[in-house]
Amino acid sequence: MKLKFNMFEKTRPKNWKDSYWNQINRNIGFITFSEQESLRISSIAIFGVGGLGGPLAIQLIRAGCENLTICDNEKFQESNLNRQMCTRNDIGKYKVDILENYLEKINPDINISKYYEISNHNISEILNNIKIAALTLDDPICSILICRECAKRKIPIVESWGVPFLCAWWFTKESVDYETCYELKTKQMSIEQIEVSENIQLDIRNAILSKVFLFPGLEEICDRESGAVEGMLSGNLPLRSFAPMIRMTASYLAYEIIFSGILKIRKKTLAPRVNGYDYIRMKKIEFSFI
Repeated sequence: MKLKFNMFEKTRPKNWKDSYWNQINRNIGFITFSEQESLRISSIAIFGVGGLGGPLAIQLIRAGCENLTICDNEKFQESNLNRQMCTRNDIGKYKVDILENYLEKINPDINISKYYEISNHNISEILNNIKIAALTLDDPICSILICRECAKRKIPIVESWGVPFLCAWWFTKESVDYETCYELKTKQMSIEQIEVSENIQLDIRNAILSKVFLFPGLEEICDRESGAVEGMLSGNLPLRSFAPMIRMTASYLAYEIIFSGILKIRKKTLAPRVNGYDYIRMKKIEFSFI
């Protein structure tokens, strides 16, 4: 049945366009008018717009965010079709270009800043006026650079992995830093020194993989086809991924950014702690990366 009126119509903020109001008016109730305005004006940076970052960006724009920075240097490949925001027509095209085009079709009034690379030369520019950052890329050297710069600027970072657990953790001024969380031997090294050392890069990869498998029961879940875990640990296989798991994690990250990061309704889980839910075994999980 079509409603004849909207009881909130007369009390909506005057600066909202009709198109914006028509898009987000069903949000009101779950969040207030002032909270919706906070979401609209907050600047969020998403580092990596593949399996996690792509659907995360889409959910934030649909929820009413109008200021987004997206960063990724990769083009879509066929192997991305199992989980990322692309079709076969997008193969070979930059992820940030395809995503930008899609987001502007949802809300043409959004402010999108896009970057094809993340480096010492532009990280300061990327983070200018950013309120919250999401770490959704699989490049640990870039992650170190981003986290170091965010720490200097006191920008909170939220992170998760595409595993079958609903959880996310934050790096803030109250938490341990990224390199401490993953017990990396890089804190006294420059990014340039890390980039030229294959041994350090291998140590970083192994250290992070060891943390991934701290999730209780993950090895059993990943190894239903025997050899998958061994292949990932040896470097002969990329990390396994599966669309429903990735999308659920992206939704959880959107929830964290909105309710913990911007609105501060929900308490942040600070690294190295992990508090979450195993939705395969239907039970709570709690552990620490350290």
